[in-house]
Order: sequence, then C-alpha cells, then structure tokens
Amino acid sequence: MFLLKKRPLTVMEISNLFANIQRNGLGTATIIGFSQVSQSKESTKYFLRGRDIAKKHIDKFARKMKEGNLPVPMTWDTDVTESTAYTFSDKLMMFVTTGLIMASIGYYGVSIAESPRADLAMMYNKLSLEIQSYSEDGANIMIENKWMEQPPMSANRNDLAAE
Repeated sequence: MFLLKKRPLTVMEISNLFANIQRNGLGTATIIGFSQVSQSKESTKYFLRGRDIAKKHIDKFARKMKEGNLPVPMTWDTDVTESTAYTFSDKLMMFVTTGLIMASIGYYGVSIAESPRADLAMMYNKLSLEIQSYSEDGANIMIENKWMEQPPMSANRNDLAAE
C-alpha cells in the first residue's frame, strides 16, 4: 500500500520538523510562564491546555525525526523561571498566545506545501485542526472578557438588498 512504505525525509521536511519543534518549544515555554502569572482561572486553564497541545505536537514531530534516525532539538521548558509575580495582563497574554497560534497554522501550511509525503500532510492537517479549535476557544474567552471586539466585516449584500 502507498502509505506503508515511506521514503526517507527530504531536507525541507527535516527543516520543517526541526523548526516546528523549535517554535512549539518556544510556545510551550511562553505559555508555561503565562500560566504562572495569569490572574484568571479561565486563562490559566487555557494556557495549560495550550502547553499540553504544544508538547503533544513536539512529540509527533520528534517521532517523525526519530523514525529517520535524526537528532531531535531540545526545548526550553526548563528555562522558565518560578516567578508567579503579576507581569502581564491576561488580555495581553491571550493576544500573544493567539498570535503564536496563527503563526503555527501558517507554518504547518508551509510544511504541508513543501512535503509530498502523505503521512506528513495528514499529520500537519490534523494538528492544524486541533490548534484551530484551541484558537477559537481562546477567541471566545477574549470576547467574553471584552478583550476582543468583532473585527470590521464586509457588507452583507443580501441583507442590504432586502432593505
């Protein structure tokens, strides 16, 4: 079957896996720090969920590299201080987290485009759906707390024509 025998990873595929491990490592360290200083239990819970998602993604990328007998980069989880002092507002931390998620979705898309291997495309698509759902939950938290407003939208031409 097509998916059973996998060719070795290309340099671009290795580069993307490596970079996505690094980016998720940075995201993990960032939201671990955010979870320690968050004032809202809802935000803290959201950050901890993000930490778990990022670690899971790192494990999946690392597994693909290990299948090719390639070294896996280290992450920065241990570099996060033990501080719990209020540093940033929950609004700012949620905004930064949302930006990290948007960047991840874009990087996963590039990774799909640069790899003809079906197993990698399926993995990236599945992981993208997971973080899109996580992003939506974050947006809902931000809306509920009035930290985000509805962005400007195009006119609904059907509604305007009915007037």
